[in-house]
Amino acid sequence: MWRLGLCLLGVTVLATAGPARAEDWKPSPGEAKTFYDADFMRVDQTSGLIVVRIAEGRPNGPYKAWPAGKGPIMVFALDCATDKWIDLGMDFTGDQGLPKGWRAGEKIEDIKGAAGGAGRVACETKDTLQKVALP
Repeated sequence: MWRLGLCLLGVTVLATAGPARAEDWKPSPGEAKTFYDADFMRVDQTSGLIVVRIAEGRPNGPYKAWPAGKGPIMVFALDCATDKWIDLGMDFTGDQGLPKGWRAGEKIEDIKGAAGGAGRVACETKDTLQKVALP
């Protein structure tokens, strides 16, 4: 619930980032009910930030099949070098878009406090993640 409260403070209108991508929800290490979208996790070529999506509930495949009662999908940008993160709001539509000006968002300390085990996985695998030019 703490993460939900943080996300509600940073909810922004999401801009479309292109066609929907595949989703591969995996359990977040060390957390019983939190999952991350392994297919969404990638590194921004411009800033070096890692973008991740996490959700609390059960992995049911595509976003449209993720019932609202299972919890929202939250989006974060992680700066592993400084152990800071940016709240990118929630993915309500499943378009996997990012808010305009997302790189300039306020960086908050403690990646694990926001993204949990998924944040640890993202930082540990940063060198193997896909590097893309994000809007």
